Amino acid sequence: MYVKLIEDIQASMKKAFDIESYETAMKPVSDLFEVNKVAVETLTEQQTGLFKDLILGAMKQSKALTAEKDLVAVVESQKAYLQSLQGQFIDSAKASQETLVKSRDEASIIVKGVIETATKH
Repeated sequence: MYVKLIEDIQASMKKAFDIESYETAMKPVSDLFEVNKVAVETLTEQQTGLFKDLILGAMKQSKALTAEKDLVAVVESQKAYLQSLQGQFIDSAKASQETLVKSRDEASIIVKGVIETATKH
């Protein structure tokens, strides 16, 4: 979808401007797509890592629970596991938020630059 959109925009811009003007006009769009791409890749890696850790942790916890004979030990084990999960979710949320804030800041800089350039002309 984005590829077709970019190709259409590029074709229109090439018709309207010379190559140098076209490249100058398309740079902010290109930069925004790059910021978005990096953010999506980073978030995907973070979520994949979290999912992997959750699955491995659940398997490990299942093994630990089957080995327990005492109900008190089972409850304590489950409590520790759930506290660990809570920590993982908090860390994941913080990492995702940092990624989103970073990409927002980068996009804001690009948009401000475009606005400043447009107001000069």
